[in-house]
Amino acid sequence: MNSTNIALTGKPETIVPLNDKERLAALFRYELLDTPPEAFFDRITRLASRLLKAPSAFVSLVDKDRVWYKSNFSSLEVSCVDREDSLCSLTIINDEDVTVFEDTHLVPGLMTSPYVSAPGGIRFYAGAPLITRDNFNIGTVCVIDSEPRSVKEEEKEILKDLANLVVEQIELRALTRKATRKHDELYTNLAHNIAEPIKEQQVLLNEALVSPDSTNIIRKLHATVNVLQENLQIMLQESLQEEELVVRPQQIAVSEIARSVAVEFEPLAKAKQQELFFTVASRRELFVDPDLIREALSNLVSTSIKYTPKGSAIGLDIYESNGIYKVEVSSEDSVLTRQDLRKVFFKYAVLTGKTTGNEDASGMELPRAKSIIELNQGRIWAEPIGNESGKKFVVAFNVE
Repeated sequence: MNSTNIALTGKPETIVPLNDKERLAALFRYELLDTPPEAFFDRITRLASRLLKAPSAFVSLVDKDRVWYKSNFSSLEVSCVDREDSLCSLTIINDEDVTVFEDTHLVPGLMTSPYVSAPGGIRFYAGAPLITRDNFNIGTVCVIDSEPRSVKEEEKEILKDLANLVVEQIELRALTRKATRKHDELYTNLAHNIAEPIKEQQVLLNEALVSPDSTNIIRKLHATVNVLQENLQIMLQESLQEEELVVRPQQIAVSEIARSVAVEFEPLAKAKQQELFFTVASRRELFVDPDLIREALSNLVSTSIKYTPKGSAIGLDIYESNGIYKVEVSSEDSVLTRQDLRKVFFKYAVLTGKTTGNEDASGMELPRAKSIIELNQGRIWAEPIGNESGKKFVVAFNVE
């Protein structure tokens, strides 16, 4: 990134950062470019427009030669613009948390953009970068207006919060996609490396039953058994290999992390006609990694939504009891069975209950949540509540 405030100094000689090759690699791994419109991102731009009282808002991704819009809440009927003409290209190289041009016509170099110089073009711009976990700026959440105006600090914070929500969403999607692919790979290996040798053994056994001399057949059986054992051992080792989790703890109120998770997943719950309730009875700060705890709680809430029927209620509750700080994610009418509760934290567990909205379930979300909670010195379990259909996930930390 260039060490400058572009809003004051104007457009630099180059809009391409020195780390652009690595930045683009980070962008491409999310597999978002040229994907169809999605409700989550459209809600983000509608919120940005409404809260900042701006007529247009975008979720943009800065590609090699273009800026592509994942969400376009405006009258601009294009899916992308040239990178050199976009103010978002400046946002990703600026040192400021939010890049603001209160009047673009007063900033040196910006009039070269046809979207600025055109009649009714961009006079006001404010954008917050989408910053990945490995600190690459891949795009923006931004608003524009055809009239110059000022922006309040509170409005800047809103843009930053919306940008953080977008990053959390795409990070979660990337993890889910990775887990799903690992799941598919496991089943593919089962089909080719386990099922085929078993079929071969069955054929050989049938031959042995009718053959006068079974010596050679028995040798072949031994060979296929050895292959089977080797394949099983390889698959077991692969299944135990996990991405190493690096914990960066800090003193933080877990209730605020949970609140952001509740806000993020409320639209998803509403889409299934579910009510997501959030209650806080303790705002105690804990020494944990906020990003990992957010991921773990997101996995718990997401799983509860997936396995809860339409029209039901889901609770996210925080309280303390007998020196234990607890976060509970409960559903009053879960389709998970008591048998499921005993194995939901096992990798690739096959559950009796099925998702209620045809959602994907990789089998990795809850095992990962368990790893995260335990690395942060907590405990996690699942248990029934109330009647037979009530279920909850409990996260507990000792505080005394």
